[in-house]
Amino acid sequence: MDFLTEYPYNDTYYDNGTGALNCTGCEAKHQYNYYAMLLTLLIFVIVFGNVLVCMAVSREKALQTTTNYLIVSLAVADLLVATLVMPWVVYLEVVGEWRFSKIHCDIFVTLDVMMCTASILNLCAISIDRYTAVAMPMLYNTRYSSKRRVTVMISVVWVLSFAISCPLLFGLNNTATRDGSVCEIANPAFVVYSSIMSFYVPFIITLLVYVQIYVVLRKRRKRVNTKRSCQKTDADAQPPLKEKCTHPEDVKLCTVIIKTNGGVPAKNKKAQLIKEVLHQGGDVGMEMVAGTSPPEKKKLASSLVVDLLATPPSPNHGSPSHAEYQSNGDEKNGHAKDVQSPKETKPVETQALPNGKTRTTVTKTMSKRKMSQHKEKKATQMLAIVLGVFIICWLPFFITHILKTHCTSCVVPLEMYNAFTWLGYVNSAVNPIIYTTFNVEFRKAFIKILHC
Repeated sequence: MDFLTEYPYNDTYYDNGTGALNCTGCEAKHQYNYYAMLLTLLIFVIVFGNVLVCMAVSREKALQTTTNYLIVSLAVADLLVATLVMPWVVYLEVVGEWRFSKIHCDIFVTLDVMMCTASILNLCAISIDRYTAVAMPMLYNTRYSSKRRVTVMISVVWVLSFAISCPLLFGLNNTATRDGSVCEIANPAFVVYSSIMSFYVPFIITLLVYVQIYVVLRKRRKRVNTKRSCQKTDADAQPPLKEKCTHPEDVKLCTVIIKTNGGVPAKNKKAQLIKEVLHQGGDVGMEMVAGTSPPEKKKLASSLVVDLLATPPSPNHGSPSHAEYQSNGDEKNGHAKDVQSPKETKPVETQALPNGKTRTTVTKTMSKRKMSQHKEKKATQMLAIVLGVFIICWLPFFITHILKTHCTSCVVPLEMYNAFTWLGYVNSAVNPIIYTTFNVEFRKAFIKILHC
């Protein structure tokens, strides 16, 4: 974000009145041209990298996830910075003053504030998306809710970005002391307002969300370690599944039809309620909740078949979906719903318990789920790095920006202020490099696009 530039026009570039060029001005001119060339190169790097990000997500289905759609929104913000804002900043660096109207200046500054705000708000939205994926996977892994959620989040990001920056378009930047040759935010109150709303508030929210993500991952790791230690003990000493697996992340209730081969009285042909317990990286345990009389249990146990609908990974979110069950009817009073479109039938083992109940266990591999959790963790780590780099690039600017405007005793060198401004713009070029370094799928997609 640039609320920039206070360069006086440098007329030493031209004739000093004797027909000869001023050597000092000539030297400065060459330095400025070299500097402008580097800044122009930075613009091309930003455009190239972020266009690659957008193309990769649009072409590769594996990258079409909720998080990556938010990354595309972030890339669009960076592209708009490079194409709508930075060329004017280069112009100011070279010419040294604003030679257009105040309206054009207000539009330029509004775009600058808006794009920086969109960047940090996109990072904030990504952190919330990561928290949902890690802390509430059942809610996250729903195709419809994922599409709806990402649409709402992106819309909110851009509407808020415009709302925060648009007051400049309605005359808020017109003050009595405004210099028409300098394009910057002339209203000191808006400097504080824009800095707080565009950076500090989203930054604090994002930081708190990532702290919560860390807490959730730490608790999950602790549960996994506890489970592994419990598995080393005698099986008889372990508590029942319904007592051991009660965490909302680990337990999923579903209703299925227990099909029998006949012989069960009609009054006992009601559906049984099955609890599917999803362990961290383990097997799936299913316990019959509704009981029947012992003879009928024995007969029922000999003919149990549970149709489990294995849902493949959805392209709309980052992790494979858990098993889903489509049904109709009423679940009240223990009556089950009908399971539709079963894709796979798993063998069922039954075990008689001392209390007269029957435990039905379905064993299947959970390697896909473990891989999904590993991907979620890696994605969260990568995006935490993106956030950290963003803070490193932009925090110095926002600190000096407020000091420069409101601290009369503080001396902020113009060179340092401009350097911090361009450090913020460098962030727009860094994000695609982070994706390439830490995300294998992005790296493969980039290579595939470049080879074409």
